[in-house]
Amino acid sequence: MVTALHDVALSGRVRRTRYEQNEGLNLQQAQRDLRELVHRQILEPVGRTRARFYVAGSRFPETPLGIARTPTALTDPYALAT
Repeated sequence: MVTALHDVALSGRVRRTRYEQNEGLNLQQAQRDLRELVHRQILEPVGRTRARFYVAGSRFPETPLGIARTPTALTDPYALAT
């Protein structure tokens, strides 16, 4: 389930098929996990059947969302230190 939550934190949503493939789960396992996250209000389904995806629900932990949504400046690791 962590990868599903990670996808939501970084990209704002996750699809069952992506979660299923990333974790090597079968259809029933992926559906069960996502259904449990929806039941606990951690994720919220959007759309129906084939077009369905999941976004952060009312009980999704705010700390990871805040960190993922905060822009950060990247530094050049090859820049010469002076």
